Amino acid sequence: MIGKILGNRYQIVERIGDGGTAFVFKGMDSLLNRHVTIKVLRPEYVSDQDFVRRFRREAQAAASLSHPNIVSIYDVGFEDSIHYIVMEYIDGQSLKELIENKGQLPVQMAVEYAATIALALGNAHKHGIIHRDVKPHNILISEDGRVKVTDFGIAQAVTASTMTYNGAILGCYL
Repeated sequence: MIGKILGNRYQIVERIGDGGTAFVFKGMDSLLNRHVTIKVLRPEYVSDQDFVRRFRREAQAAASLSHPNIVSIYDVGFEDSIHYIVMEYIDGQSLKELIENKGQLPVQMAVEYAATIALALGNAHKHGIIHRDVKPHNILISEDGRVKVTDFGIAQAVTASTMTYNGAILGCYL
């Protein structure tokens, strides 16, 4: 995939991670001359409409949000049997990596991160989106210390189908 150009615009530069259903690449947007993150659905899931639907739902859920602590979605596409999402590139590391590298975080830093994450999730909830997979892997910390929530892959819009019989909402809701 390295070197491939998607959407006549996004060149895949290097692989930076992968998850259960997708590979994650650093890319270059040739139109705006900026780095982007490109999430590509794994080939084994391309013919599985359930996975494709969840992948698209992630893009729709995150794209509907605009908050300084939520990774921005720039584009979504499909070509040559490749489903992809183009999003903001964060030069930094995940909270998981930060904890692995530094060990226990100072209390003040942990509190600040938690408050910032809560603001981002609160914004998502205000727009009817529940993340449902908040964990250190899905929190990015930029080189300059900005906190960003990412990976709305199993996010769920609050609808009648996400309500329990007593009216409680399933998932983490603040």
